[in-house]
Amino acid sequence: MAGPDDEFHEHGQAGAEELDLRLLFETMSEGVVLCEPICDPSGRLVDYRFLQANPAFKRGFRASGEIVGRRFKELRPDATPNWFANFQGTVETGVPHRFQYHDTARHRWYDVHCTRLSSRRFAHFYIDITSLKRAEAHQATLLDELNHRVKNNLTIVASLLNLQARDASPEVAEHLHAAINRVYAVADLHAELYRRHQQEHVAMDHYLADLVARLSRSVGDDHVRLEVEAEPVHVSLDQAVQIGLLVNELVTNAVKHAYPEQEERGVVRIALAVMEDWLRLVVSDEGRGMPAADQLRRGLGSRVIESFVQQCSGKLAIESSNAGTKVEVKIPWRPPGSSTPLPGRLF
Repeated sequence: MAGPDDEFHEHGQAGAEELDLRLLFETMSEGVVLCEPICDPSGRLVDYRFLQANPAFKRGFRASGEIVGRRFKELRPDATPNWFANFQGTVETGVPHRFQYHDTARHRWYDVHCTRLSSRRFAHFYIDITSLKRAEAHQATLLDELNHRVKNNLTIVASLLNLQARDASPEVAEHLHAAINRVYAVADLHAELYRRHQQEHVAMDHYLADLVARLSRSVGDDHVRLEVEAEPVHVSLDQAVQIGLLVNELVTNAVKHAYPEQEERGVVRIALAVMEDWLRLVVSDEGRGMPAADQLRRGLGSRVIESFVQQCSGKLAIESSNAGTKVEVKIPWRPPGSSTPLPGRLF
């Protein structure tokens, strides 16, 4: 049997551990609050009551008077259902949840962690990530400026090539203009990133619309109409470069082989669509067709096409007849992950 000393030791140890936890709760820099959920008859969380709150949370909340024992809506009458929806799943199922919250009044960002302690209690923790968000914003500004400068430098390179093409023989000028279009295909991409303040992912519908509009002016002239139809899919920067250069080469080849005479009129169609885990790029025309199935492989542009298809682990298929040519490229694709922080104000 345990003696009085053993019982005192066990109780004393438990009391010391409780004191340590209380000390941690009171002194930690992250805000912590323990709440009692208040739900409507359907089980939807409509409010909660503060049961405990550490000093860090109270400083951030900036309420007049004590908050323990009071309801959230009592202190924040402007609270919307969207705020309570962040805790709904945790209160119902006990599955922990986290989200980012922007306190616009204090210009602070928080990573909020929610966890259920019992059927009548749940807690949430507020980790200040303002410095991280400011660093991300600074990096975004630098990348934005970098995209702008890259675009400008590529434009200068294209202009120099264009000047050289003016005094070159027709054959050399043709190759120089092809090089110019390749440079502009990359420059267009950086212009799109700069204009839309994107750094990691490219909206292909906007990018291809701009790229095809420029190609229409440079290779389409008046006798060939270029039409583009692209789904609003986002891809990585590397994939966007590959697809842009592929479109550039395929359209150039289509105009050259399908409608070689200036008096010929026709259309070249560019389509980009999502097929489960693939991106399907199709460039088709209604021209003369290719004399032989291997004609696409003879020029530099054709070798560029094959090279980029291989680099992106894609699949290339060509169909050609006297009714036109269709080139299809299938590229592996996964939608980029993204999370949208909850805007608004809490504290």
